[in-house]
Amino acid sequence: MDYTLEGNAFFAAAYGVLLPPQIYLGVKYKTWGFLFGMFAGLLLEILAYVGRVQLHNGEPQFLMYIVTITIGPAFLSAAVYLCLARIIKVYGEHLSYFRPRTIAIVFMVLDFVALMLQSAGGATIGGDNLTPAEFDRALSILQAGLSVHLAGIILFAGQCSYFAFTVYSNQHRWNEAFRSLQCLAMATLCILIRTAYRVAELSEGLDSAIAMDETLFFILEGVMILLASILLTAFHPGPAFQKRWAEANFELKARRKKDHTELESNPSPVASG
Repeated sequence: MDYTLEGNAFFAAAYGVLLPPQIYLGVKYKTWGFLFGMFAGLLLEILAYVGRVQLHNGEPQFLMYIVTITIGPAFLSAAVYLCLARIIKVYGEHLSYFRPRTIAIVFMVLDFVALMLQSAGGATIGGDNLTPAEFDRALSILQAGLSVHLAGIILFAGQCSYFAFTVYSNQHRWNEAFRSLQCLAMATLCILIRTAYRVAELSEGLDSAIAMDETLFFILEGVMILLASILLTAFHPGPAFQKRWAEANFELKARRKKDHTELESNPSPVASG
């Protein structure tokens, strides 16, 4: 693949522009979990495109590029997953099939598994002197990680759609935070398109026509993730949630503490007998 200077420099700069407002809004509204996901994701995207610029200049930065471009969107997904749990707290848990804490845990675990597989596969592929068998094994691990990420996004999109339909059916419950739900839906779609593209790309191999097409890469990888990042910055959850973001955190922790206290004060008949 020819790594064009202009296109890759543009994406590196674009992600760099989004980083300061994410830090400012995250600190101002104390959306720490969301800030971590967005900061890590944007930083990895910057490093990925800087790596591509260095590849254009003939520098051996394939390892940095392949690892960062692969795992960056997983951190953005984590930020999105945290948002939905808070939105459900705002509207009421009875409108969701699953509890907010369950949603957060399930999707974060899927994201973590995907992240570990992608990191392991990407780091191995970027190594030197790999045998064909080792390269194929690393490619399979990388593809498995992307597939887990894709499966998680599809499941999340289903949960998000179900919740959105429930909210639409209860129009009297309209809340300003619903804008964040609309933003999440669009950002999730962008990440889903990108991840589906990467799975298809790897299924054909890194030397395939789809993998060597930089224009296609810019559209389905660069533009999709940049659009998702812009949406998650322009419609940051902080202004919509105000103090509710921190309150949702406190409620989840308080509930766990309350459940533990009740268990100690009311031991089961088996334990007391």
